[in-house]
Amino acid sequence: MYNGLLFLIVICSVTRFNNQISPVKHFTKDDPLFGQTVIQSKDGVFVPSPTNGKYFSCTPEDECVKVNFNDEKPKGPRPASVVSSLISEEERLVMCNQVCIKESVTEDLNGNCQLMNPIGKGKLNPAKLVLNQMEKKPTSSSNNNNNNNNNYRGGRIDQGKWRMRRDTHPDSETKTAEDDDNAGAEIAFVLDGSGSITQDDFQRAKDFIYKVMLIVWKACFNCNFAIVQYGSSIRTELSLLENKDRVRMLQKVKKIQQIFSLTKTASAIHHVLTNVFIPENGSKNNSKKIIIVLSDGKILGDTMNLTDVLNMPQMKDVIRYSIGVGEDFLSKPEAIKELEDIADPDKYFSVSSYAGLNDILSSLEQNLIWIIDAGAEIAFVLDGSDSIQPDDFQRAKDFIYNFMLNVWKACFNFNFAIVQYGSSIRTELSLLENKDRARTLQKVKEIQQIFSLTNTASAIHHVLTNIFIPENGSKKNSKKIIIVLSDGKILGDPMNLTDVLNMPQMKDVTRYSIGVGEGILSNPEAIKEMKEIADPDQFFSVSNYTGLDDILSSLKSIIEIKDIDVSGQAKCAHSCANVPGSFRCVCNLGFELDTDDNQRYRPSDFNDVELKIENFCIKQNVT
Repeated sequence: MYNGLLFLIVICSVTRFNNQISPVKHFTKDDPLFGQTVIQSKDGVFVPSPTNGKYFSCTPEDECVKVNFNDEKPKGPRPASVVSSLISEEERLVMCNQVCIKESVTEDLNGNCQLMNPIGKGKLNPAKLVLNQMEKKPTSSSNNNNNNNNNYRGGRIDQGKWRMRRDTHPDSETKTAEDDDNAGAEIAFVLDGSGSITQDDFQRAKDFIYKVMLIVWKACFNCNFAIVQYGSSIRTELSLLENKDRVRMLQKVKKIQQIFSLTKTASAIHHVLTNVFIPENGSKNNSKKIIIVLSDGKILGDTMNLTDVLNMPQMKDVIRYSIGVGEDFLSKPEAIKELEDIADPDKYFSVSSYAGLNDILSSLEQNLIWIIDAGAEIAFVLDGSDSIQPDDFQRAKDFIYNFMLNVWKACFNFNFAIVQYGSSIRTELSLLENKDRARTLQKVKEIQQIFSLTNTASAIHHVLTNIFIPENGSKKNSKKIIIVLSDGKILGDPMNLTDVLNMPQMKDVTRYSIGVGEGILSNPEAIKEMKEIADPDQFFSVSNYTGLDDILSSLKSIIEIKDIDVSGQAKCAHSCANVPGSFRCVCNLGFELDTDDNQRYRPSDFNDVELKIENFCIKQNVT
């Protein structure tokens, strides 16, 4: 009886179980990523197509039918992600079609989402929802009394809130701030197409422009170009609006046809100011603007006056270069003077022929990159006087070493100098020695203490007159920072500190000072000196040299050096940048490099601390 009952129970259970082993339907689309995400619905499945941003409702009866997300094509440099989610109770589908709204290191997405239900569809803003939730429920860390942690984390949170507020108010004044944040540079070539230029030379001029564009784009992914040709007429050959498709742009340069006839240089420059550098044609208000005039002769047949054009209000803050080409040009003083007037000081170039343009390519590139992204220069002023024990001097060097290493992990275009002072003043590291960073860090380890006096004022003077000068590698537009590290009051210095701090060269230099030990902390005069050296609120103090490590992150944060926040991997131009306006493909400590054929290299495989590599993808180990 028992066995019969058990058998009957098993039979009943089996009749209620269906094991379907053959597929009911195959759904295919051209997108190779189609089907990587499938959302079950009552009648079939919802399938997003990530490559083209479309959505499909797939059922056995109707195959795959496109779901209308909205009537507008997502705007942005490139598609980023397609996300869907289903609320099963009422068959409500959330669909997000994300695109990057600008090129930057951290992804900046449009937040374009819609909620689909049987009644209809409605706009859904996830950024606003998250922002409201953050404001309602502050994190427990907001009550942390640690000032350093609050400052650092607060900056990151505020930045996140700012981005979400911008997303929730796309047409508000936040748009201007967004443009300013990624304004980059705009470079307009003014190309002579007059009758005096042979077709071969005109081709060489186009080749030169082509090469400059390629070179600059390797160092600046948000630099845009325009080309205006002049002859008997003025013609925009390439506008700032055409910079999204760079392959197409370069092709357009090759196809430029010469105008011939007159030399209307002034009118062409006027055209750049009134038709190229304007918002309607793609110009950004806060971008760096550069004009490069390329000509082989004197103005001819131009109805506009060159001086009047150069003095136009729109010319304010525009950086001007000029390039004079040819023996005929070089033999005419008036033609030379015209191009010298067009160019800013020290920005006039000349070559004897169009074939010689390649000879100035490197110099022009260096000039442009320095203007576009001058970076920052940090000079350490290191106390090496008698009062410092050898072990403490070593700790001071270790502090500088660690600071440099940490900065270079985040900021590729920061250069360092070190000046030690004691009985004499000595440059231990110049700005010119920053190319080989492994060697640069080694030099820090090898610094030998000078001993004797405390010539702090003279050391700062040395930075202004021997470090922050072009001859020794300083860039005109770079941000300049001095960090003075000392354990006591000035002793035996022939220079007056106040006089040094009031030197004209000190204008726009940011100053920090770090006082170490009881020699500073127990001496009001020493503290007063160090506070005078530093800008307001930029004086640090620690009780001993061991405590320097405690202020490392605070100093780095105050100088506004932030680590790159990149998750996953991306193409070089989108993941190597941490300073707006430029990028360099660099393998730093903590990075992996992935090539197209999936070979993987780690920094330990190479001797250098920094590797400049093109056409690689970078993946950072984010913690």
